[in-house]
Amino acid sequence: MIVKFHDHGTGPASGATNYLLKEREKGPSDALRPKRLPLKPRKHARVLSGDPVLTEHLINTTPYKQKYKSGVLSFEKRANELTEKQKFEIMKKFEEVIFCGLERDQYDILWIEHADKDIDEANPVGRLELNFLIPGQELRSGKRLQPFYMGADLVRVNAFKNIVNYEYRLADPDEPERARLTNSYSENSAPPSAYIMKGYDRQAAKKDAETIKNPPNRDVLREAINRRMEYDFNIGQIKSREGALLSLRRLGLKIERANSENFISVSCKNLRNKKGEPIHVRLKGDIYEKDFDANKKQEHTIEAAQKAYVSRLPREYERNKRTLAKGIEIKEKYHEGLYKDIELPEPLKLNVVDIPLDNVKEQPEREPARPSKHLDALTMGF
Repeated sequence: MIVKFHDHGTGPASGATNYLLKEREKGPSDALRPKRLPLKPRKHARVLSGDPVLTEHLINTTPYKQKYKSGVLSFEKRANELTEKQKFEIMKKFEEVIFCGLERDQYDILWIEHADKDIDEANPVGRLELNFLIPGQELRSGKRLQPFYMGADLVRVNAFKNIVNYEYRLADPDEPERARLTNSYSENSAPPSAYIMKGYDRQAAKKDAETIKNPPNRDVLREAINRRMEYDFNIGQIKSREGALLSLRRLGLKIERANSENFISVSCKNLRNKKGEPIHVRLKGDIYEKDFDANKKQEHTIEAAQKAYVSRLPREYERNKRTLAKGIEIKEKYHEGLYKDIELPEPLKLNVVDIPLDNVKEQPEREPARPSKHLDALTMGF
């Protein structure tokens, strides 16, 4: 399992709820149809917790620029490989990590299950995704609510991820044997299975080189670059990050950013936005990381690293529990200080009277009200 928070959250709620619950009818291509086809309920999507109508209303009435926070808990397992009890346990644990110390009536969260990824004949049920949508407002006070801020919350959320993966025996994205040379998927896509180079030869590499020179869009360019980079690695041309940068330049790409620890940003002179500015493409994967070493990608090296990693898991699990407990304590104090002025409303004092059903008389049906003379005059045009 991985935890991913999306960057967007400033627009109307319909953008998020439509993505979570709806999809477009299949029809002709955009170029041929006169207008966009209507939305229909999304297949393999269901509400697990919360009320979409209420969440959408809360988001649209939130006065702050950041109106909502959304994200996903993405699993390698299929949606039917985890029980309903396990899903709700993980959801509850996540809420405790995000809303540290807050009562349930102080926040709103909508949970939507998606099971439409990687479906084929052998797997009619897709990978499990637990999507969440959170209005950016504390409900008692109306003050701003920021569920996740990377600088303050990333360590705590990572500890939660590691604990859940260990306790539920889920796929661990940090395992050495799961590391990928490249990630051919856009930033907004859920993490897929590892990219496999099958039947990729010199002719295919030449074809991708032509695509890189004149790419139709960002995603096609990223995929072509990654295929070429894996090809160059397999024939021994890339042994470090310096080699990766050299290969990118040979493909005619401009290096826009290469000082990051875990990605390289490039641009192509023939791919520009509407303003005529070059579109930057972020490349992620082991081959683009600052400390990339081809020697560590040897089969025996990966196997040894995997064994060492597995042997450390029990100790790492205990360390993650301590990290999470400390992080929750810090966040609870933050929330306590932020919302300390909130007072609980007095409970309503209601006298409930039980009336035996036998004593309840049926009310006679009322005749429909006759329109007033004023309305008659209006409808007759007087």
